[in-house]
Amino acid sequence: MNRANLAFWLNQIIGTLTFMIGVVACYFGALQQMPWLGMAVVMLVVLIDLLQNKKLIRNKIKLVVIVTLAAAVVETLLIVTSVYFVNPSSRLFDFQFVLPIWILALWVNFSIRIVSYLVFTRGKHLVNALLGIVFAVLIFRSAERFGLVELTYGVYSLAIIAAAWGVFVPFIYIFANRLFPDTRKK
Repeated sequence: MNRANLAFWLNQIIGTLTFMIGVVACYFGALQQMPWLGMAVVMLVVLIDLLQNKKLIRNKIKLVVIVTLAAAVVETLLIVTSVYFVNPSSRLFDFQFVLPIWILALWVNFSIRIVSYLVFTRGKHLVNALLGIVFAVLIFRSAERFGLVELTYGVYSLAIIAAAWGVFVPFIYIFANRLFPDTRKK
């Protein structure tokens, strides 16, 4: 394995580990009635990621902001339509129909990793849809088991969330593809 391949895989491994640390911090903070903890850790992860390649900072920030705002709309719609309910103890403020900060932090955490995962998912819309569906199920099932969310309609809520993410995630990657075009020689 040459030096460039080693650096690539090391970056992928470290990035995925920091992503997982962000996920754990989001869940742990919400469980301990410290929902801000996840966002604090995720912002540190974002800062570390941004400083790795200063040429990409502007587009990465744009990606994080757009994905976070769009995800906030999608998740808020799911909450307002009673697809799922968020445990009040996991909220920063007790606003019933406002997206909790720990869920928003999960999206910020995901959005900063998108660029490094483009090498695997570029132009693979079906794969991106399947990833959205799988991660929706994993995230919401674990959040339900921890008592952080209640799936109002059980498996139907999970299916609605999975369908929403299955449509939303490919659009995220389409946007990311435009911000970060493939520079490899064809």
